[in-house]
Amino acid sequence: MHRRIDIRATLVVGFFFSLFCHQSAPAGPIHHDNGAVQRKAYADRMAKDGRVPYHNGATLVCSDCHTMHASLQHNFAGGTGPEGGTSSFPWEIAPAPNLLKAADPLDLCLNCHDNWAGAPDVIGSDANGLAERSAGFCEGPDVVNPRGHDLARGLDTSPGFGLCMRCHWAPPEAAKVTCIDCHTPHGNGIERNLQWASDPEATPPLGLFVADGVAGLAAYERENVAYGTLNTTQLREVTSICIDCHHVLSGSWYTDPDGDGIHSRHPSYDSERQGPNHIAQGEARGSTAPAHWNAGTGSGFDVPRLPFVTDGASSFAAARTVSAAANGVFCLTCHKAHGSSSAFGIVWPLAGPPARTGCDQCHAIEPMP
Repeated sequence: MHRRIDIRATLVVGFFFSLFCHQSAPAGPIHHDNGAVQRKAYADRMAKDGRVPYHNGATLVCSDCHTMHASLQHNFAGGTGPEGGTSSFPWEIAPAPNLLKAADPLDLCLNCHDNWAGAPDVIGSDANGLAERSAGFCEGPDVVNPRGHDLARGLDTSPGFGLCMRCHWAPPEAAKVTCIDCHTPHGNGIERNLQWASDPEATPPLGLFVADGVAGLAAYERENVAYGTLNTTQLREVTSICIDCHHVLSGSWYTDPDGDGIHSRHPSYDSERQGPNHIAQGEARGSTAPAHWNAGTGSGFDVPRLPFVTDGASSFAAARTVSAAANGVFCLTCHKAHGSSSAFGIVWPLAGPPARTGCDQCHAIEPMP
């Protein structure tokens, strides 16, 4: 009797929790809309431009990640020697779910994406020697990381209740992620194969652009990446996937709950909840300095210009246009997606508590001492 009651209570809680997370109101908890048609158009455009991410189309190689029998005697060259290799990449001989070459998806991803030159290196030091990785880097698996996301094995990756339970009604140490929360291993035609964790199939095109003519690992250099949005499912800002989990940090329902225009939390661009913000919008109250941002010199600019999202931009060149009237602050303005060498994954170097170095690019409250 008690078990039946507990199960029913769990189902009721799950039902109302799903309504809470997916209500259609423009403010408050996030609600996703389906961008499948637009995503296909975006993928077609990328293919035409030669910017198709790996794990898509012809580069979606089943044997990179899956094995049928894992032969140790025969190779792809048709012989018995090491030439050609026994498989495209390393594998784990012990049987694993979904015929994976590792017991956990995280370990499988890191076979190639940790200390393997020629593939984006997302852990610690960079095997490819890039000047600055646009997404930064994570610590190793099952390590508490105060400078970025905590990676972990054994996570429930099923969209919905299992995913949400990592943070909701769970201790802080349970808020961990795995690669395939944010990146789809089978490709979706979006740059970096990015996806909504809670609703992967509905992920719209995301405005992450790589400079024209850039290929290979150079596509992951910060200087070769720009961000734009059309504020619809035709092209969302890339941090739409961040607010999938971090939704309480954006949208007027959270950033300006009393509607007086004085933010209780720092605004962040969020077109899904009609919450775009431009640097110029703070000028009326004197909270931002648009002319200072446009000039790009003086207080705060002792570090490179911080990343920004450009309203109305659907190309690298347009997204790189500096204009306080169109540039917005979003998650990646201050934080690296994977993490950085600074606390909280901050994008500029920190020495002690966060200084005004990055903040003054938009605000320039007074000259730096």
